[in-house]
Amino acid sequence: MKPTNFRTPERWNSVPVPPRVAERAYTRRIVDDDGCWISTYSTASHGYSQIGWQDSGSRHVVLGHRASWVHVNGQVPLGMTIDHLCKQRRCVNPDHMRLLPNYENARRTKGRDWPIGYCVHGHDSSHLIRVNRPANRSGVAVICGTCQKLRLERYKMNKRAA
Repeated sequence: MKPTNFRTPERWNSVPVPPRVAERAYTRRIVDDDGCWISTYSTASHGYSQIGWQDSGSRHVVLGHRASWVHVNGQVPLGMTIDHLCKQRRCVNPDHMRLLPNYENARRTKGRDWPIGYCVHGHDSSHLIRVNRPANRSGVAVICGTCQKLRLERYKMNKRAA
């Protein structure tokens, strides 16, 4: 049985950000030379600002840039994430953000950046497939079917050669 706080793409952004919190995230900032709005809220270990609130006895925390996005654009749809075009994690300027599926946002990690709608090897998004992860990892992964097929072929070839 999965714990109740189990994180899956379907549950991301499942707690709506109240308007009062979104407005606070949007207005409490310092503008830097690049036009980034640097949040004055605390920064978590991952480098993103965070803002919290309490409703009906429950505590909630959300990333500052997400709350700022909500103030201007409305709630973030389930399974979607906010991407920083400026790559400044503390920036809360909605003009420096775009809405993406998490798969597309994750492709920008550690300097790897390839065109939206393609995998790292250039296969378009029509090749994406959903696969179940092993029991010790979470849920379902979205991967490039063409890359997976090529990996499997290399594996079999290496196994035959050994």
